[in-house]
Amino acid sequence: MNFISSVISRLIAGSASIAGLLVLLLVVHVTLDVIMRFVFETPLNSTILYVSAFYMVGIAFLPLAAVEQKDGHIAVELLVEKFPQKLQNFIAGLALLLTFIVTATVAVRTGDEALAKYLGGAYSIEAGGKVITWPTYLSLPIGFGLMSIVAGWKLVCMIMGRPHGLNALKIEDPYLSGGDSQ
Repeated sequence: MNFISSVISRLIAGSASIAGLLVLLLVVHVTLDVIMRFVFETPLNSTILYVSAFYMVGIAFLPLAAVEQKDGHIAVELLVEKFPQKLQNFIAGLALLLTFIVTATVAVRTGDEALAKYLGGAYSIEAGGKVITWPTYLSLPIGFGLMSIVAGWKLVCMIMGRPHGLNALKIEDPYLSGGDSQ
């Protein structure tokens, strides 16, 4: 079970890292566009297309599994926390099952769309140039697919009565981790 948890955690870390890299690329790209536009009066071509089709889509969908791994999605616990523990566990299991079904369905559907865009060689024309856009369609099936794997794994572990063992990315503040205990 530790091996499966480790593999899933690494996949999640990889997709979240790609999303983080996309944030950095977005900042660099937009900064260069602004500098080129106002200093040299020659803006970069297709900046809006790259930002909206490439960067933002990946930034929004690739970290879905990382959020699910940390139980970071929106949850309404106001009423449920008053229920008996067995009912709370049942509801949590039902939520995981529904999350698994919905996200797996969305992953398959968006995967079909990504394949169609790849086979059709999807592109956009911007500033007189052809920009291939089919790779942008891969973010959705990857993000939703990993999220469904996380939800499914958590459900399996819940049914077996074992911890899911998914290790969330840990980012430590170097100023706080110097051994000071407060």
